[in-house]
Amino acid sequence: MRIAAMPMFSSQDIPGATGASRSSGNSDFSALLDEKSNPRSFISEEDLEARKNEQEARQKAEKSAARADVISQFLDYSEMTFAERIRAAWLADHDLTEEQLAALPDDQREAIEDEIEEAVKRQLGLEGASAGSTEIAVDGDHR
Repeated sequence: MRIAAMPMFSSQDIPGATGASRSSGNSDFSALLDEKSNPRSFISEEDLEARKNEQEARQKAEKSAARADVISQFLDYSEMTFAERIRAAWLADHDLTEEQLAALPDDQREAIEDEIEEAVKRQLGLEGASAGSTEIAVDGDHR
């Protein structure tokens, strides 16, 4: 079909059309112009200041919550034993949580627990020791 043979439509053929063809970009621009021409749509200085203060308060609260979370995580970490830290690091490296580990089937969970135990032994320098004969000197007790 040739372009010249195609029927042409005008805005008069479409009910409610204003005669000007608008794309979504143009309609957004038109809406913005309508807002600018309507003095009631302008935000007062007091409202603008109130919104700014609300935003700043919200940001402070988020920072404070994030800081409290970091402090809490640090305190939890600082109270861990060396073996618990190694376990936590192993789980984090393998994208696992204690809850996810506990939810695994017994055979998978036991295999992971064995891997973690080996990692702890490696880090403590006890690679050749068996699980039953592992003794660690604590508080200067070197018998």
